[in-house]
Amino acid sequence: MLYDDTFPLLEEQVRFYEENGYIQLHNVLTREEVVALRSAVDVAADDRKRLQENWGPRVDEGYAKVFLQMVNVWERYPAIEEYTLSPRIGDIARQLTRSPCVRLWHDHALIKYPKDSKATAWHQDKVYWPMRENGALSCWMALDDVTVQNGCMWFLPGSHMLGPLDPVDLGKADEQSLLSLLPESMKHIRPVVMEMKAGSCTFHHGLTFHYAGPNVTDGPRRAMVTIFMPAGTHYKKQEHIVGDRGNLTEGEEFHGPLFPFIGRGM
Repeated sequence: MLYDDTFPLLEEQVRFYEENGYIQLHNVLTREEVVALRSAVDVAADDRKRLQENWGPRVDEGYAKVFLQMVNVWERYPAIEEYTLSPRIGDIARQLTRSPCVRLWHDHALIKYPKDSKATAWHQDKVYWPMRENGALSCWMALDDVTVQNGCMWFLPGSHMLGPLDPVDLGKADEQSLLSLLPESMKHIRPVVMEMKAGSCTFHHGLTFHYAGPNVTDGPRRAMVTIFMPAGTHYKKQEHIVGDRGNLTEGEEFHGPLFPFIGRGM
């Protein structure tokens, strides 16, 4: 069975995440697991095109060139479900948040297609999520080797300490500079590049500023992103493609089969 073992973290790794708002972990998936997950994402992308359906937010042409985004693909494809609900990945999130357990918020497959590609603007994720608390985090799993040339991630260390700032238009990276978003106290900090091999990943806090450049290579850059929230996270009424599905009321704790517990600390 795939994804059925653990990936324990050292205390120093958890502290690094707490201080910097991100961590890079190598060889979290085996080659076999990467091939299986990448193949399933390719099938999903082909199905979406064939069926002419939208499995993500309604977007304009500019945003569409940032990446193809398919949300909650775990509900349609068993091979992706096996990964998204895997104890291995969820337990890393549990350890990083020092939570007794975590719930799934949602997954989404992201594909930056080659050549006709745009950068993803610097932004924080949490400002788009309908959650009262700020502890949610994302696992960004590389399904291809990622480099600066094909649009790898960049993080601004410590930026999660700023709290929520204004949301940005993700499709207008050229019009949004990181420096214009930051207070003076953060403008001297250098972003960190996250090049890595397929099967490696990053986890980043929902308030950590991050960015991905355009894909100027000849091949796609595929990633699987899984978002986790510590158990006890409460719903905040806010428009979101996933948030309204649970029929939650303002201030209600996330619960139910749409937001299952993940990992071994349950």
